Amino acid sequence: MLFSEFADIMYKHCGGSKKPHEYLLFLFDTIMREPESDEERKKHEDDKYNPFASLKPDTLDRLFHGTNHMNQKKTHTVRTLANTDKFAAYVDSLSWDAQSAIETEFKQRILNFNQDDALGYACADLFLQIMDDIYEGNETPSPMLCIPNITATSKLPNIPATSVYYDDNDGKIHIGKIEIAIPKELEPPTDIAPEEEIYVKELLAAYADAEQVDAFSQTDLNFLPPKYKRNFSDQRINYYSAVRIDRFVRESIAEGDAEIQKWKKGTLDYIKDTLWDDYADAYKRLIAVMKKVVDSDTTSVVSSFKNLIGSKEKKGACHLLVNDGEINWVEKDE
Repeated sequence: MLFSEFADIMYKHCGGSKKPHEYLLFLFDTIMREPESDEERKKHEDDKYNPFASLKPDTLDRLFHGTNHMNQKKTHTVRTLANTDKFAAYVDSLSWDAQSAIETEFKQRILNFNQDDALGYACADLFLQIMDDIYEGNETPSPMLCIPNITATSKLPNIPATSVYYDDNDGKIHIGKIEIAIPKELEPPTDIAPEEEIYVKELLAAYADAEQVDAFSQTDLNFLPPKYKRNFSDQRINYYSAVRIDRFVRESIAEGDAEIQKWKKGTLDYIKDTLWDDYADAYKRLIAVMKKVVDSDTTSVVSSFKNLIGSKEKKGACHLLVNDGEINWVEKDE
């Protein structure tokens, strides 16, 4: 199996809001044992313990997608510092849905994968085997034993959207007799990711505006009234639902970036009258927009694929627009 295949499967189901180059580093960080000597601890402090940490994001992206070859020396360095217990613990900490999806995809390529019914260790052992193959020059693509899979280097062409539909029962896009798995729903991580900070800040500003206080910070979340806690939890789910679609379309559909931009622009055009209306406070604006957006429709393929998006994805698109600077819940003159 190629490293890019391994990384892609793991990323689709547990990458969260990380970008591909960030997740590549995370994978290697997670398979490596903790520093033990003073020299290793110094390298860790200087961000040099992981040999791939010195590479630029675009280089890491190419390694992630398999368009560049993995450096044998760097890979061997990671291999010599490997800790299967650590990586197994990471996999076993994932949600049941994520673990099930990962196991299914690996079994589509490797018939005897996880025969001992210990997924974490099966993934760790597979990772080690891939690194060994890279170092020995034996890395080869794995055959698909079941359904085809979309990767960033094998994208769906522009096809009539009416002939495509998403089946929530099997989590696949159906094109005639072809079935293509898309990432499972992403669960918000316990800690707020750096990529969430913009839309989270706007949500907190809306809550503060409603409570007539200057500001709320992330440290105030546990002390907010229950309605805001519930809303915040729901909005994070909505955000990650939209991120899942954003990631799938950009990486798997021809002209995916343009389709995502069309989806976001169409969403903004649909809600802007509601967004710009007058409200007693910003939280009421947020609620009104969330109610409005569930009825939105756009000319993007995102909207055209039958059953692909629902209310959570549509609401989450608003948070993508917040991150883009297109939406503010608190108006500047409020």
